[in-house]
Amino acid sequence: MSKKNVIVTGITSGIGTAIALDLAKRNFKINLVARTEESGNKIKKMINENTENNDINVYKCDLSLQKEIHEFVKEFKEHNTGLDILINNAAIIPKKLTITSEGNEMQFAVNYIAPYLLSRLLLDLLKNSSPSRIVNTSSTAHTGGNLNINDFQKLNEKYNLRGWGRYLDTKLQLTMDTVELAKELEGTGVTCNAVHPGFVNTNLGRYFTPKFFKPFNKLMGMFILSPQGGADPIIKAACSEKYDNINGKYFHRFKQKEASKKVFDNNVSSKLMEYTKSVTKI
Repeated sequence: MSKKNVIVTGITSGIGTAIALDLAKRNFKINLVARTEESGNKIKKMINENTENNDINVYKCDLSLQKEIHEFVKEFKEHNTGLDILINNAAIIPKKLTITSEGNEMQFAVNYIAPYLLSRLLLDLLKNSSPSRIVNTSSTAHTGGNLNINDFQKLNEKYNLRGWGRYLDTKLQLTMDTVELAKELEGTGVTCNAVHPGFVNTNLGRYFTPKFFKPFNKLMGMFILSPQGGADPIIKAACSEKYDNINGKYFHRFKQKEASKKVFDNNVSSKLMEYTKSVTKI
């Protein structure tokens, strides 16, 4: 039986690092997607030192740029004919409004467009390996998202709460796309689900946290999950037989729950899909 082939994004710290290490210990073929070769190789070295798995590959890709995503997929397909698991884990919260060189708001590009593109550009390989899975790292924060159908990137609005507002929006968009993509995947042997990992101690909110609150970080650490704790429900969604026939669902850690009603607003969802297709041109 051939080993499982998996792609993980957002691997340079926190949940992504824990996911990659755990799956490497299961002897999966691990494909690490990192913004720089240096950061990816650092995680590869750590995995090599802590496991006997030498089938670890690093791919350089800036997920904020569609051009680089297309280049990564092309390179990956030159070396692989199948893909068992795609874990879209990467997310960022820049402290200031940032526009990419392609003209997209940074969070919209990384947190939403990147998983949208990867899931579709790699779909032929996922079908080749079916039954296979796409797991999107969502967040309970999606319930707080409020999308503007006339400006999904909110380029003309204030970048409020140190970027937290945009983060809520992108997690809502990602959860919406999980449901929409799942509809397209029916009957293909590929499933797509979204998982909220819990309140996890990672670097994600380092710019969001006000300076006056930082002395309380250690105290908060007593009540929040470790990166491994956050990785566990995502790993289960990627590997457990219990998820074999589950598609288009939202999980609050290990428990399947109804996503926000906003996710099922057909008018907003259809307009988001239409807009996304115009941005990605696929």
